[in-house]
Amino acid sequence: MALSLVIAISQLIVYALINKNLGKESLGVWSLIVAATSIGQISNFGFSNSLVRYLPELLLKNRKEDIKKLLGTVNFSIFFLTFPILLLLYLPAIEYASNLLNHPQLTVFKSIIPISMAGLFVSNMFSVYSYLLDAMQKYYLRSVVQISGWIFFLIISLALMPDYGLMGVAIAFFTQNILQFVIIIIVVKKTRTLNKVYPINFSKGIFRQISSFGLKSQMINVLVIFFDPAVKFFITKNLGLLSTANYEISNKIVMQIRNLLVSANQVIIPKIILHRNAGTENKYFNSISTINIFLSIAAGILILLIAPVAVLFFQNDYDNTLTQCIIILNVGWVCNMITSVHYYSCIGLDKIGQLVIYHLLLSIVLIIFYISLPLYPHLKSLYFAVPTTALFFGSIYNSYILSKKIKNSFKWLGSGIFLYFIFVSLVALVVAYTKVTLINYLIIPAFFLVYIYWMFFYYKTNKLFKR
Repeated sequence: MALSLVIAISQLIVYALINKNLGKESLGVWSLIVAATSIGQISNFGFSNSLVRYLPELLLKNRKEDIKKLLGTVNFSIFFLTFPILLLLYLPAIEYASNLLNHPQLTVFKSIIPISMAGLFVSNMFSVYSYLLDAMQKYYLRSVVQISGWIFFLIISLALMPDYGLMGVAIAFFTQNILQFVIIIIVVKKTRTLNKVYPINFSKGIFRQISSFGLKSQMINVLVIFFDPAVKFFITKNLGLLSTANYEISNKIVMQIRNLLVSANQVIIPKIILHRNAGTENKYFNSISTINIFLSIAAGILILLIAPVAVLFFQNDYDNTLTQCIIILNVGWVCNMITSVHYYSCIGLDKIGQLVIYHLLLSIVLIIFYISLPLYPHLKSLYFAVPTTALFFGSIYNSYILSKKIKNSFKWLGSGIFLYFIFVSLVALVVAYTKVTLINYLIIPAFFLVYIYWMFFYYKTNKLFKR
């Protein structure tokens, strides 16, 4: 929780300063750099992810030599496979940006993308040891290392941005990853888990093992990574960098709160496996999903409540367009928050194959709607509604694939509190469209107070999901 808060605050402050000091177009350029760098994450091939599957058993049996071989093979693979892939991705990244930026903007992009890719390579090396600490159940140590890195990123960005602009932020990102990697190596050395803290070797058997697991999980990662750059590509192509900046700010505001809740739900995976073995998975799911729906809707209405304040934080003047974007994207991500319990339950119930289809569905819906939108050029807000539509259909499909194992997987869709949230969102959107003053927006806190009272009363009497 503390790590998620530090990441959220650091990113929001840096984004706000880019927007105010360098301009919204610069924020749009940085948004495309972030998107291109996220595409570069496919270079990992899921090698680090495989450590989650194989390290805990080796640590439990204290098989230090096997741990060394496993880490050494992953380190070797990252050096000699992911590094060349990152080099090869440079030209596609430039091609991606050249279709969207003018010459001065593209020049800035070209100067920054190499150092961003270098930062990603160091991040890949860091991920090996972060998974090692997780496997050792030392989550707090990994969190401390990353919190230190993000605070460092914020400080260096503040120091370098006035003189170096976006390049200063890129340098801060690179040095952040270097610092995190050095610190985590020192931390792992002090745990005395490894005789050699940074082994590099190659085992064909282990490589086949980590490749088999890693490529399966990487299929999902690739589809997840594709989503955000695709949205930014279509928005930039059709509406321009200013709209891309609005999307980036809105998405960051909503996603930071979303991540606080969703990251906490990852503990569901091992627990639902135990409940499945005991035959109590339906009872467990009903209990956690009830609480999760309540918290997700509360988070969604809270975002609506703080939207005008967030807009003023990023803008010198109140921007109705940015407010509208926040409201629209919020609906999609609330659906995603609600069904995050479904998502992790699917993993625990051995339905990871269907989750690949789930992410594929998100991308297909996204592309189909964006291809159709040029027919309606006057309805610019629809470009922000497309990712929300994709997330909504994805949430329905996620509920469907779980319905064969869980009886009430669709209960969120017809629940009174979800319909109430949709109603409040529509009211907030109408208020934003009418371009009224912030005083008129005070109707939203009233709706929030009603929701809190409603939940306090009905949750006690077990009527939470009655219409």
